[in-house]
Amino acid sequence: MNVQKFERWITDSFQSLLIIGSLASCGLVASCGGGSGSSSADTVTPAASSSSGSFTLTSTAVAAGGTLPATYTCDGTGSTLPLAWTNPPAGTAYYALLLSTAPTTDTVKYDWVLYNIDSSVTSLAQDSFLVGTLGQGDDGPGAIYDPPCSQGPGAKQYTFTLYALSAAPSFSNSATVTGESLATAIASITLGSASLTVSYSRDPTTATGSGTNCSYIKTSLGSVQDGATSIGCDGTYAYIGSVGLPSGTVSDTTMNGITATNLQVPTAQDFQGANGWKIPLAATVASSATAVASGPIGVAINGVPIFNPCDQTGDCTENSGNTVTEGQLDSCNGHAGRADDYHYHAAPTCLMAEQATSYWNTHPIAWLLDGFAVFGYENADGSTPTRDSCGGSTLSGTEIPTGYPYAYAYHVTNAFPYITDNCVSGVPSPDLAGQGAKYFVLRQPPVTPFDDTSMTLTTDSTDGYQVLQFSSALAFTTTETGSDSYSYTAGTYKIRYKQVTGSALTALLAETANAGDTACWNFEFVDSNGNTTQPSVSYCKKNP
Repeated sequence: MNVQKFERWITDSFQSLLIIGSLASCGLVASCGGGSGSSSADTVTPAASSSSGSFTLTSTAVAAGGTLPATYTCDGTGSTLPLAWTNPPAGTAYYALLLSTAPTTDTVKYDWVLYNIDSSVTSLAQDSFLVGTLGQGDDGPGAIYDPPCSQGPGAKQYTFTLYALSAAPSFSNSATVTGESLATAIASITLGSASLTVSYSRDPTTATGSGTNCSYIKTSLGSVQDGATSIGCDGTYAYIGSVGLPSGTVSDTTMNGITATNLQVPTAQDFQGANGWKIPLAATVASSATAVASGPIGVAINGVPIFNPCDQTGDCTENSGNTVTEGQLDSCNGHAGRADDYHYHAAPTCLMAEQATSYWNTHPIAWLLDGFAVFGYENADGSTPTRDSCGGSTLSGTEIPTGYPYAYAYHVTNAFPYITDNCVSGVPSPDLAGQGAKYFVLRQPPVTPFDDTSMTLTTDSTDGYQVLQFSSALAFTTTETGSDSYSYTAGTYKIRYKQVTGSALTALLAETANAGDTACWNFEFVDSNGNTTQPSVSYCKKNP
């Protein structure tokens, strides 16, 4: 057994015994107040609370000691649990949250790793969006909530622990923050903690999240390095959750190489839990195809949506409205859309570059909203797919990838229409008709699309702002609100933007104009010399 994990397990168990003995004065499982910190993230020195009563963590969905509803596990939508807390210790500046699984052997697992939650926050809604910073759970891949999915029979205990911190945690490797590294980072700055322990029982042979088709989809998501995804299955749909952005080193080419731009930028989207992409678990070919004029038709295994090949005008041909030939896409075949989202219109080449080309002939690249997978350029046996009117193929024998549950699939191609020809062949999930409901527009379209060169997207290491830089050979005009305008001469310019967090976010969301919103971004506009070209502005949006 790992010594550090064993020590934490013993500490947790001992602390729990102490807590049980003091329930009469503390109410729920919690440390009754704050302190100056300790040598263990889970060992807290009690001190006076900031107000009457103990530091308490509760949920409207389940009581302490109760049974976790399937909705919040891999046997449902994989949603995060709604939480609320009261009476934090004096001096609390930030919170951190860890969801841990009680060890049955020698492994402590963390399924939800969340930190940098501002002290003004007192609750997390179900599937809360961009509150704090997500770390990487032990079931991965990527920084996202991993819904509990025990593989063994019998009840398992899950503990949600909220830590009140005197400062923001710092990490030696901020690129990958795990539950273990967060526990270490907050050990000396923890003022107090409050916990909520629940249980969940599942029979892996009958649980919806363990079904053959669900397991196949889950395995396919785990084969990519450049993304953050989660999955839950309720027996009808698999819910693929993400924030719609690639991540990791491969994503360094995101937005690079675009030559026709609308100056929108890629920001996180709320495709989590119940708002995840619904993929039918029993895909069937429909009696007639379903047309898709524009918008998302599926989701890549890195959590980035896939659209048909058309621009926002709708139906397209190889010579009209084709996003590829019109230069609208980056070197990964993606770009930012009208919701300042990121999506692909053709084969996600940067994602595919993680493996040999032939790998994708037997492993899904994406799942479309009719439940069928998208594979590589060839069938599993290396033969050439025979594409039908929608771009899909009927498969048989060795053409079918091992474990793939269907005799129908889509394949990418470098020729128009790249994946599907404005339709899907299977019976679609409700997401195809309601695709727009998953997006909330952040700002007015900033510009009439125009030609540009040398577009890049980088991160400023000095302040964390993302920087979209581009050059234009012609003059152009932009807008912030739709009723104003700013004139630009030919030259090189930068759009700098960054998600707002902490007290600054609290202040923005308190403004009347932002009522109901949940996330905000600051935007700055400068020329190649750093001179301001139009006023800085903050844009906010709500969950879909």
